[in-house]
Amino acid sequence: MKWFCRNISVAAALLFFLSSHASADIKLPAPQTEGGMGLFQALKERSSAPGGDFPTAPLSMEDLSTILWSATGLNRGEKGWTVPMAHGLPPYVYICAALESGVYRYDWAANALVEISKEDIRGKIGAQRFVASASCSLIFISSAEGLVDVKDEDLKKHFASVAAGAMTQDVYLAAAALNVGARYIHSIKFPETRSLIGIPDEDEILCLMILGK
Repeated sequence: MKWFCRNISVAAALLFFLSSHASADIKLPAPQTEGGMGLFQALKERSSAPGGDFPTAPLSMEDLSTILWSATGLNRGEKGWTVPMAHGLPPYVYICAALESGVYRYDWAANALVEISKEDIRGKIGAQRFVASASCSLIFISSAEGLVDVKDEDLKKHFASVAAGAMTQDVYLAAAALNVGARYIHSIKFPETRSLIGIPDEDEILCLMILGK
């Protein structure tokens, strides 16, 4: 009987360990693709929220889904994105979202957040203090694998920079339409952020955007 109880306890502990360390991917709700604020009004409202008084309330999953889709989502079937990609390649700049619950990579094909880490890194990645107060940080990263067929290194950097510029502007416009505070950040703790996310050595962190309601 003691042997049986001991094995039940071990099994229960193992089950708890596995469940507590299981991947916690998030399937996002469908993004808003109709209605809402008009384009020219969104352009008029587009702005960087002030760092000293940056909004700290969390976004809804619906708002986050719409913003991520705006940045790099499918808008024309299975191939065609909201931002330009050289040679019709799949997005070679990807987004990692840092939330209170952990760090996730945005999967544009599934419109989902794929868990990378359970650690809350929001207070460890920005050089400015107010970055830590944002409810969500979007980290834009150039994928070496996505541009592996482009041999010219300067051209790779150009393609990645253009894509990131388009993506961050779409974030600004979607945030304006949703009444979400947004701010572009380049003052990043690059080595620390790279280590915390665990990205491949060949990938390059480009910029950061913080979001809050």
